[in-house]
Amino acid sequence: MFLIHTTHAVFAAALTEVMLVSEHAPISWQAAATIAVAFVVAPVPDIDQPESWVSRHIPGASLVSKFIRHRTLTHSLLVSVLLYLVLFGLGFHIPDWLATGIFMGWVSHWLIDLVNPMGVQLFYPLPWWVKPPVPWLAIGVESPGESLIRALMRVFVTVLTLSYLLVHAPPMLQKAAGPLETYALRWVGLWTWPWLGTVCHVLHLR
Repeated sequence: MFLIHTTHAVFAAALTEVMLVSEHAPISWQAAATIAVAFVVAPVPDIDQPESWVSRHIPGASLVSKFIRHRTLTHSLLVSVLLYLVLFGLGFHIPDWLATGIFMGWVSHWLIDLVNPMGVQLFYPLPWWVKPPVPWLAIGVESPGESLIRALMRVFVTVLTLSYLLVHAPPMLQKAAGPLETYALRWVGLWTWPWLGTVCHVLHLR
């Protein structure tokens, strides 16, 4: 079974936003577009599952599942590396915001699938499946746990977005916000991870 597409989409948005915050990205349409692209792309790796949202809504997509087992090739490091090379390494001059959004959406998909009981064949074609080390850490498909995580991620994305906007707002607006500005600074600081910013800079994710 597979996590529903909205869970993947919201997680991709959350992860991409943390990446941009960690890089101290400026407020711009490119930053918003990067998050939007990640949100849209995130469900795509489930094209290997005939009952997935992608397979049911994109003409011909369901044919992929006839040749590729679910959570194998499309959920592997191999495809993620190949995708990265196409987006950043072959000189196609894809806009940074578009390339980053596509890559983050794709990678975020198998990252959250790692908490599913089935896990993923991350090192495909090697026959090793990566899954939660203990059963109680696993999140079942369309379970109360998945619903709760999805709801919390929606709140997280909303609060982090508003906080980041306030932190970068004109001084007049910050002053008008009163103590909210202090809370916004603390919240943004909590999700600003220098190591992640460094990694993303090295990988040209921005």
